Amino acid sequence: MATVSAQAQSADAATNPSGVQAALSVLVAPVAQSSIENKLTATGSVVAWREMPIGSEASGLAVTAVDVDEGDRVQKGDRLVKLDDRLLQAQIAQQKAAIEKAEATLANAKTDLQRADKMTKGILSEQTIDERATLVKTSAADLAEAKALLAQYEAELARTEILAPTDAIVAERSVTLGQVVESGTELFRLIRDGRLELDAEIPEADFASIRPGQSATVIGPSGARYPATVRQAAEIVDETTRLGVVHVALPEDTPLKIGMFARVEIDAGNEIATTVPQKALVWRGGKAGAFVLQDDGTVAFAALSLGRQTSDQVAVEDGLSPGQRIVVSGAGLLNEGDPVRAETASAALPSEIVR
Repeated sequence: MATVSAQAQSADAATNPSGVQAALSVLVAPVAQSSIENKLTATGSVVAWREMPIGSEASGLAVTAVDVDEGDRVQKGDRLVKLDDRLLQAQIAQQKAAIEKAEATLANAKTDLQRADKMTKGILSEQTIDERATLVKTSAADLAEAKALLAQYEAELARTEILAPTDAIVAERSVTLGQVVESGTELFRLIRDGRLELDAEIPEADFASIRPGQSATVIGPSGARYPATVRQAAEIVDETTRLGVVHVALPEDTPLKIGMFARVEIDAGNEIATTVPQKALVWRGGKAGAFVLQDDGTVAFAALSLGRQTSDQVAVEDGLSPGQRIVVSGAGLLNEGDPVRAETASAALPSEIVR
């Protein structure tokens, strides 16, 4: 029995070298560094990858058909709107008749010139022959002019059908049946390829960690989570807010809509950092910290600068060094300089990934 007591006293002396009896038994563990998953969290709004305003090149024509509505998916070349083309059709028919007439006039002028060239010299004057040659040239010019005018009418006719320039989703429709449109009037707003993205604002301190292609998770207003990918980081950081925009591409089948507010978690890779358990943290004077075991068996409060956190761990940016032993259980009952009976935790600080 005396031997057991002596061994206990020897163990006490080893854990409490000052010789003062510990007031409280606590668990301690060494501070260590571990690999941290660097997850950046930000908020932003859902926007179109590319918005395309669609307008009319024609002017003064009434809308005779509207083929799509908001939310419709369209493919390149699909008709969106038809404008009244009756006047243009009549002008085209008239111009085709004018071309036939010009072709006949040119053919007759060429025949007359050929006859004149075959006649014996002296029967027709040089002036008459020149006049017939000039008539051929002017008839040819009249025909070319008529064909050019027909091409103009046909180009104007093509403008009466407004087509989708690429695959897209109709985001907005501002045209109605019977409306007389003017040149440049916006009729639709399309989302190119139907692609949406989240424009998230990231602090400048984290901007260097952003790379195109990084995986991300977007959390919508309902709390639903959607896989996403970083498309691009803006080249400019706002000098007032010190925030930069990161464009996060959303999946094609996302239910999120333009203008919705959402959060994003970006996987910015791993880094090595000092971590401690959340339960080791205490607050003194409004500052977060931990109690460090001293060589004399007492504890000293160390104020900490904290980084990313999880439900059970936190990264320490300043205030602790690897190898120091901190109180991980019972810290809430301690004060500066308290003697303790320190027992080493059964496992070192967990290296769980910190977000």
